[in-house]
Amino acid sequence: MRNVRVNWKDWRSFFERRSRRPMPAPGDRAMYTRLPRSLGRSLAIFQLGESGGGTIIEQARASRLPEIDADYAEAMALFVREENRHADILEICVRHLGAELIAANWTARLFLFSRRLIGIRLKVLVLLAAEVVGICYYHMIAAHLPPLAMRDWLQELVEDEQSHLDFHCCFLRTQTNSLWKRGLFVLVWRITMLLAAVAVLLDHRDAIRDLGISKAAIWRRWTTYSRLAERKIVARGAQVLALD
Repeated sequence: MRNVRVNWKDWRSFFERRSRRPMPAPGDRAMYTRLPRSLGRSLAIFQLGESGGGTIIEQARASRLPEIDADYAEAMALFVREENRHADILEICVRHLGAELIAANWTARLFLFSRRLIGIRLKVLVLLAAEVVGICYYHMIAAHLPPLAMRDWLQELVEDEQSHLDFHCCFLRTQTNSLWKRGLFVLVWRITMLLAAVAVLLDHRDAIRDLGISKAAIWRRWTTYSRLAERKIVARGAQVLALD
């Protein structure tokens, strides 16, 4: 048995500090006309995925898990607000690329369906998978863009997602306090990450091709971050709380 306690008040304060950041100022759209149109559609899919999130806030507030308190619920609400800020930033990116926002997409529906399957534990696990995908994909896109403001915007999202990864790992670590729970988590986590990676590679293949991004490089980065998250959750003596 491994007892893990997290001071959720620290996470609440962390997200509160970041909630005061201003939105990036829109730039000159004419500078983005040479970028592939497929990138606009790709970011529109991610924009849809970053929207919403109210259900998990309600579930966190109503949860009777002993590891969850009012500070965790408020930190989760602030996390969702930060995700919605990401949606607003991605909307700016989509508009600059001359693309339109979308109202539905099969991968977004897949993530939503997965989050609704069970309780808050699985929802957080699926959110963690989305953070890994976002960290890797936003970084790869930014690395293949010319020196434009959009590159800085996407890199900011990468940095945010890295702290989101730590936040969710803290919670899932409190839920894997026995050997069988850790084994079950690893099994479900690896299956989830495999399905998420395949889905994204299929749905965003045009943008990946047009930007000249290596699928092998994406896969390696996903593997690295998925294993990092796994170690943070199940490894003995792993760092539980990582704040800026």
